[in-house]
Amino acid sequence: MSACRTEVIYQNEDFVFTKCSDCDRMGLMFKQAMISFDELNFNSFCRYMEQMEFEFEKYSFFDGLDRVVIETYHPDVQFTLLEEDFYRLKANVMEANAQLHLLELIREM
Repeated sequence: MSACRTEVIYQNEDFVFTKCSDCDRMGLMFKQAMISFDELNFNSFCRYMEQMEFEFEKYSFFDGLDRVVIETYHPDVQFTLLEEDFYRLKANVMEANAQLHLLELIREM
């Protein structure tokens, strides 16, 4: 994404969501992790996150802490999040998606 002309769609604390005006790739950065998406995969990721609830998806890890495993589109890459970070990411993804749709509606006018 280094050659992209990215526009910040939504930013909040440790979360930034961008979209390239040239290639339409989207970038989601949460803390130190960054994932890029095309539109179809971002929509799928939003639906995936929206359906997840910490209580039903959590696993107890070797350190005794419960975490949720977030799957990515690469079979070898997953993220594990504690409850607070999971709900923070989920809320930010939902808000970024809403902001993206709002911006698209405004630009269609």
